[in-house]
Amino acid sequence: MKSCETNSTESIIAYMPEETSPPRKNGELDFQEPWERLSFGMALAMYEEKNFTSWEDFRSRLIQQIAVWEKENDGQRDNPNWNYYEHWMKALERLVVETGMLDKREVEARASEFRTGERDEVFY
Repeated sequence: MKSCETNSTESIIAYMPEETSPPRKNGELDFQEPWERLSFGMALAMYEEKNFTSWEDFRSRLIQQIAVWEKENDGQRDNPNWNYYEHWMKALERLVVETGMLDKREVEARASEFRTGERDEVFY
């Protein structure tokens, strides 16, 4: 049996360091597109369901994704190509593949189904 952290998702998000903290507007999480909210929710739900044992498993991948982008873009988050949730989603995809929950082809196939409308979207 896996040993998992007991931190609530609310406390995890509330105390995320600034460099990895989700964007906020007037203190509330700020989502520009429905997929951003879905990817955010998927990571939290997977953690709550103990699909990975430590929030650090996800957070470290998020930090790496952001660092790669910053290195390639001179650290300028005001760049119009910056999207926090793209990094969030890439970190989640890496976690899912690297821990064996899904393989890369399954992730790509499911993403394609959503993009083309072959797969019904879930709740918002």
